[in-house]
Amino acid sequence: MKPTIHLVATDIDGTLADPVGRLTDRTLQALNAVHDAGIAVTLVTGLNPWVARRYADAIGPWAHAICLNGVFRLHQGRTVPGMYLDPATAREAVALILDQGFVPLVYGDDQVSRYLPRHAQGMVEVATLVGERPYQPYVPVDTPEALFVVRPAQVAVCDTGERAGHLYPQLAEALGSRAYVVLQPGARTWVEVNHLDARKDRSLLALAESLDIAPDEIVYFGDSLNDLPVFENLPYAVAMGNARAEVKRLAWRTTTSNAEDGVATFLAQHFGLDCG
Repeated sequence: MKPTIHLVATDIDGTLADPVGRLTDRTLQALNAVHDAGIAVTLVTGLNPWVARRYADAIGPWAHAICLNGVFRLHQGRTVPGMYLDPATAREAVALILDQGFVPLVYGDDQVSRYLPRHAQGMVEVATLVGERPYQPYVPVDTPEALFVVRPAQVAVCDTGERAGHLYPQLAEALGSRAYVVLQPGARTWVEVNHLDARKDRSLLALAESLDIAPDEIVYFGDSLNDLPVFENLPYAVAMGNARAEVKRLAWRTTTSNAEDGVATFLAQHFGLDCG
C-alpha cells in the first residue's frame, strides 16, 4: 500500500540537481505537478541561502527551503534565522581549524561569509569557491576576531577530501557534545560546525509540524552523509542511485541517479505524473 504523501522533501547536490548542478526541465515539471496536486515541496540542503535561493526561485515562489541543514529557512523569498552556533563554540572551532592549517569560513547573521586566508594550502579550494560564486559576498579578514564582527551562524572548512577527512574527527571529538559536526564529501569536501539541532531531520520535522504534516506523510530524497539523520528517523526516505552505500542501506526505496532525474522518476511513478 502506498503511503499518503503531503510533503516532498529533497536534498539538492547529488540528488535534485544533475551532476553539473542544474535542475532539468523534467525535474521542474515533476515538482510543479506535485505542487499543483496540493502537495508541499521543500529543499533540505547544506547549502547556504545564497545558493539555495537560486534553486528555490527556479522551482517557484511556493517552494520552501531549509538551508545549512537548518541554520536558516527561506520563506516567500525571505531568509528566516533558525538555529545559530554558540559564539564560544564557534571561536573554539576556528582556533582548532587554524591550528591544523586550514582556512575557517564563518557564515554570519548578515549573510556574509568571512574567511581568514592564513594558510596557503587551505586557500586553494576556498579561492576556487569564491570565484565560482560571484553572487555571494565573501570577505577576507586579517584576524580571527574579525570573523566575528556579527553573530556567527556556522563555521566551516572547504578543502580536499583527504585534508577534510583528517580534520573532521578532530572537530567532532573536540566539539561533538556542543555542536553538530558533519563531513560532506563531494567535488569539494566540507566540514561544517552547526548548532546541535541544525540537522536535516530535526529541521525537516519542525517545518512539517508547522504545516500540520505528520512524519509518515513525508517522502525524502537524499544521497550523502548529511542525509543520514533523515534516513534514520523518517519512514519514507528514498536513496538516489548514486547515493553512498551508508544511505542506501537505510533507504525505504531506491530510485535512479541524479544524472537520470531520479527524483522526477520516482515522483512520476508514485503519483502517476506525466513528466516526459
